[in-house]
Amino acid sequence: MKTTAAIALGFGLCVSMGLAARAQEKKGEAPKLEGKYTLTAGTIKGNKIDDAAKKGSYAFTADRITIEGMGIKFVMSYKLDAKTTPPNIDMEILEGPEGTKGTKAQGIVEKKGDVVKLAYSTDKDKRPKDFDGKDSFSFELKKK
Repeated sequence: MKTTAAIALGFGLCVSMGLAARAQEKKGEAPKLEGKYTLTAGTIKGNKIDDAAKKGSYAFTADRITIEGMGIKFVMSYKLDAKTTPPNIDMEILEGPEGTKGTKAQGIVEKKGDVVKLAYSTDKDKRPKDFDGKDSFSFELKKK
């Protein structure tokens, strides 16, 4: 009986430490976004994206996002602020079709397992508060 209680206590401590570590990661650390992704869903100002957008290539490095598809390529820098929940993301287009370079966006990002949710607005001081995409761009990406 004492052995069973010790195992249960040990398991409980491990679970508690794991939950505490995950809570700290959510609040204190920026999510690690690096990798290649598939776009699974998206909304632009209330309108669902078409299937052509889902065929593009989406890749994150530690500080860049590259999107390629339909003959267009965008390269954006990004910075995360993990002091907020969900973390804020600020982006700027470094390369893209004529007239897009220098465009900035403010957003939020969330990573759960291999799924990343990203919502942003190019309207100054209009950072989205959620991922519904009613008044912003909102995308869900799954890591390959």
